[in-house]
Amino acid sequence: MKKHFYGGQAVIEGVMIRGLKNCVVAVRNTQNEIIINEIKIPSFSKSIYKKIPFFRGVIILVEMMVIGYRSLTKSSEIVEESEEGELSNLEKVFSYIFSSAFLIIVLSLFFLVPLFLSDRIMFIEDNYVINNILEGIIRLIFFILYVYIIGLNKDIKRVFAYHGAEHKTIAAYEDNVEINSNNISKIQRYNKEHPRCGTSFIMTVIVVSIVLHVFIPREPALLLYLSRILLFPIIAGLSYELIRLSSMTSENIISKLLSLPNIWMQKLTTAEPEDEMVEVALAAINESIRLDSK
Repeated sequence: MKKHFYGGQAVIEGVMIRGLKNCVVAVRNTQNEIIINEIKIPSFSKSIYKKIPFFRGVIILVEMMVIGYRSLTKSSEIVEESEEGELSNLEKVFSYIFSSAFLIIVLSLFFLVPLFLSDRIMFIEDNYVINNILEGIIRLIFFILYVYIIGLNKDIKRVFAYHGAEHKTIAAYEDNVEINSNNISKIQRYNKEHPRCGTSFIMTVIVVSIVLHVFIPREPALLLYLSRILLFPIIAGLSYELIRLSSMTSENIISKLLSLPNIWMQKLTTAEPEDEMVEVALAAINESIRLDSK
């Protein structure tokens, strides 16, 4: 069977792995047991459009939102069932921020608010190119601050550590390392950053949007604001293709240079995992591989 590029995300006390034909969530409960569940994949994931370049980026973005929400909900349920009390309200709020709410924030806060600031407050009169660049810089600052602030929370720091465990495990698998509990020390040697990370997707979207928006006139205002929304699918599609190309030519010096901003950003969204966290990631990817081989 052709080797599949596995991906995933961190969840509450666990890891989700998206396989070729499945989605698996592995979570460690308070009894120190690793609970594994298969998450239902949305029906549109089988759409013929998912195979068409540029179209597939938008479909995969929506798929990420749906699967992310379902995975985080399932991990929350598993942890709640194993505790006498419930998860803290703060942990629940931050958990859902990592799913569908996160993408809504990207579309509204990270696109429309910087546009408003660069159009009405911090603008340079009669120079729409500079104003468009300023808008992109504000958007990038918003994103970095957002990630930094939520990373100060101790619960989110654990999510970031599981994020690192997911990346290390996938990197080891792609490097043909036997992914089992006997090789945890070897897996831990891999970087906690990975070029195909979802963070990379958001960073690439922001950078691509700066390039595509820069030459769009800022009058009339209605057309300006609509352009930021209507161009988003095109930006998402192009961003996905750039990340895909970069991962396929990862040894190319140009690809490495283009990936650097994404890798730097992951310094904030990942943390060094404990061995027990890597063990959970191993359970998730091994179950995903098993289901794919059926």
